[in-house]
Amino acid sequence: MIWVAAAIEVLRLDWMDLAVLLVLLGLNGALGWYEERNAGNAIEALKQKLAPRACVKRDGNWTILDAKTLVIGDRIKIKLGDIIPADSKLGPGFLEVDQSVLTGESLSVTKFEGDEVYQGAIAKRGDLEAIVLATGQWTFFGKTSRLVTSVTQTGNFQKVLFTVAMFLLCVSTVMVMIILFVVLEKENAFLETLSVCVVLEVASIPIAMQVVCTCTMAVGAHALAMRKAIVTRLSSIEDLAGMDVLCCDKTGTLTKNELTVQKPRLLGKTAITDIFETAALATKREGGNQDAIEKCISDIALSYKISFAHFEELDFVPFSPKTKRAEAHIRNTKTGESFKCTKGAPQVILAMAKDPSIEEEVSRAVEELAAGGYRTLGVARTDKDGKWEMQGLIPLYDPPREDTAETIQKARIMHIRVKMVTGDQISIGKETARILNLGEKIYNSEMLNDSASAVQRQMLESVIEDADGFAEVFPEHKFAIVQILQEKGRRVGMTGDGVNDTPALKKADVGIAVEGATDAARAAADIVLTAPGLSVIIEAIYRSRKIFQRMKNYVIYRVACTAQLLIFFFTTMICVNPRNYICSGFEDCGDVPNTFALPVIALVTITLLNDGTIISIAYDNVTVSRTPEKWKLPVYFAVSLMLGGVVFISSCILLILGLNNMNKSDPSVFFSALGLPTFSYGEVLTLIWFKVSISDYLTLWAARTNGLFWGRKPGRLLLGAFLCAVTVSTFFSR
Repeated sequence: MIWVAAAIEVLRLDWMDLAVLLVLLGLNGALGWYEERNAGNAIEALKQKLAPRACVKRDGNWTILDAKTLVIGDRIKIKLGDIIPADSKLGPGFLEVDQSVLTGESLSVTKFEGDEVYQGAIAKRGDLEAIVLATGQWTFFGKTSRLVTSVTQTGNFQKVLFTVAMFLLCVSTVMVMIILFVVLEKENAFLETLSVCVVLEVASIPIAMQVVCTCTMAVGAHALAMRKAIVTRLSSIEDLAGMDVLCCDKTGTLTKNELTVQKPRLLGKTAITDIFETAALATKREGGNQDAIEKCISDIALSYKISFAHFEELDFVPFSPKTKRAEAHIRNTKTGESFKCTKGAPQVILAMAKDPSIEEEVSRAVEELAAGGYRTLGVARTDKDGKWEMQGLIPLYDPPREDTAETIQKARIMHIRVKMVTGDQISIGKETARILNLGEKIYNSEMLNDSASAVQRQMLESVIEDADGFAEVFPEHKFAIVQILQEKGRRVGMTGDGVNDTPALKKADVGIAVEGATDAARAAADIVLTAPGLSVIIEAIYRSRKIFQRMKNYVIYRVACTAQLLIFFFTTMICVNPRNYICSGFEDCGDVPNTFALPVIALVTITLLNDGTIISIAYDNVTVSRTPEKWKLPVYFAVSLMLGGVVFISSCILLILGLNNMNKSDPSVFFSALGLPTFSYGEVLTLIWFKVSISDYLTLWAARTNGLFWGRKPGRLLLGAFLCAVTVSTFFSR
């Protein structure tokens, strides 16, 4: 539109207006480029903290390095939840990978020794070593230029921006077209009229909207990063501000994820060292490559000085969410005996042992331990005949974080419902909820299964919305919980840390990967936490609501500016004929037109100064709402029209008074009372230009507050931009 206006000025040979339009074009382009670059650089810098890493063997030692440092021939480790860092050839063992993001295959595929896996695929099961075959642009991923992420989300915020922009565009276009036809009917010059209409359209459309909002969210993302919450999808800040339900994983979020081994419950003639030895043999004991359970089992075996020097590991199957256990095939180098060891969910281990005589004892022990808030590992070992013998139960305790109960209370104050979602037994879930004062309505996942009864299905929606948490859930259950809550109109956040959480993280409005999450979980999440606990999320919600307030203030202000400009010039250019007012005693009385309109250069100057003031909203001080934020566009438009309407009426009154003050022989009583002389038509134009300009800047103070305009201290940048704009306008008006 600015280019069209510039072309018209070339045809009119109006070089001054052309120069100002080109300045406007250059400033808008430069400002847009600068702010977008800053926002992009800020987000890129934050994302660098999330760069995929790889466990690689260098100089004979295993170390964690950025995946981008890998070279062909490197030996790497791949485990459950890792994103494959480079095209690689697998070593001994097997690996189940999800490579749908690369090949479109909907199901995971199993790869064996010698097979090739591609960069970007996700390890769903397995734990082995591999040799790097290709990196960077030479990988399968690089050659096909496919996107790593399988889901591209369009945030609600983009829809809001589009709605506001289209509303203003449609309204301004209709009104400007009416102005054009009406003014041309008065036999005014076509090019001059077209030029004014085009520039009025430019002034009405929110050119800087995307820049301002991107800048606002980028500034907020940087602030969140300082609070250990890294934003990977910028528009998720707006989703976070409106979140009213937060589904939290228990382990690592509500609790410390610092497991300690308690006194085991032994079966038969099993000694305490026997059960710890078996459990440790079914564990990856290498430091730096362990999860919380593996670490605590290794530590307890070390404390009992159990030696594994004479045990040779023939095969190892790591823990899988599907099987809920880990298994190792071991050979005793002293005796030559071979046997298998396993540890995992007690009910799974009990079923493998197939010993009816211990079922009641094991079930009772599991219930007692779970009631005390303990997670339990079942441990078993094969005998000489290859039959599984259950050795006992190892209780594990994961204490709640010190600040979790207080943080949940803060979430309630912010009107956010926290729901615990855990794979642990329901008795553990209930005990944890009791300690944290989370609520008593903890359910298991039975009603979410395909085998659920029709009555359960009918109750499902209301139960999920009313529940305080769910236990014994699988990945598909987490996904279903999020989906049902969304169908009920809730804005849902979901926390997770493992590859099994990725479906729910992607489905949620705000997927949050907690501290220590796998690469797969971080890739699926919108926000990645680099500090432990739930308090970081609450801080992120607080910051996001702050950012929302700034964007809301901008929308109200921008619509109000458009309303006052558009309605004022629509009314005056159609209804006001300056020649109907007496002008005498001035040289320009013969040049009074039949249509009131400000020169192109005056309209462009208003637009320039307005945009400069608007940008500063990204740094304004705001009051944070205690309730989840929602875009109430009809309300915002009504407020904007009211603000714009007040300015419109005052501008019209001043215009009529000014036009009535052009007669030196009969000056206006109003201006005479103020001690002011009569005005020439040029001075009336200057008066109205100054009034419209100052009104725009003053409207900002009303648009940014819900009460009296002096009720909240402005940000320094906002105040500086306002004073600068007022000073420039005052200088130009002289």
